Amino acid sequence: MNKQVFKDYQFILWLFSIMWLVEMINLLLGDKLNVLSIYPRVPEKLYGIATMHFFHWNLTHILSNSLPLLFLGFLVSNLGKVRQVTLLIILLSGLMVWLFARNGSHAGASALVIGYWAYLISCAIFERSLKSILIAIVTAVIYGGIVFSLIDFRSSISFEGHMFGFISGIISSWLWHGKIQYNHKNKRWCK
Repeated sequence: MNKQVFKDYQFILWLFSIMWLVEMINLLLGDKLNVLSIYPRVPEKLYGIATMHFFHWNLTHILSNSLPLLFLGFLVSNLGKVRQVTLLIILLSGLMVWLFARNGSHAGASALVIGYWAYLISCAIFERSLKSILIAIVTAVIYGGIVFSLIDFRSSISFEGHMFGFISGIISSWLWHGKIQYNHKNKRWCK
């Protein structure tokens, strides 16, 4: 593992640690922090766009997100721009949940996990490098079942968070690895 991948993965570990610290504090407080999750179209809960990813309903919920977050986060670290990708997936998926999801409370890192999954698969399409193709194959083989979470419409599951995480991952891949990119020097989009 080169230095940059290690540095990028430290960001994932930091994010993971915050998620678990929040969960431990939440457990100690009897899940009172779950009010910080996202409630669609409730202006007073707009902060949930950023915070929903750090709250989970119980230990089973956070455990089910932990290993995929660590593994897929490691693969994202290998493609670079992990901070930008993570921030965009968190904010974009959170915004779409706030705007379009069913009424009720939505929480969990699933949107980020599925966003990473979609990002990794999409990078192979947009970038077409051997590295991105191999990473996409590993992603599809190990976590191919994630695709079924996009059609899990049980009331206890935020399929909207899953779907919007998926869309956010594709958008992130297109922005950072697509043929059309933003030129910061000229402040415009170019090929």
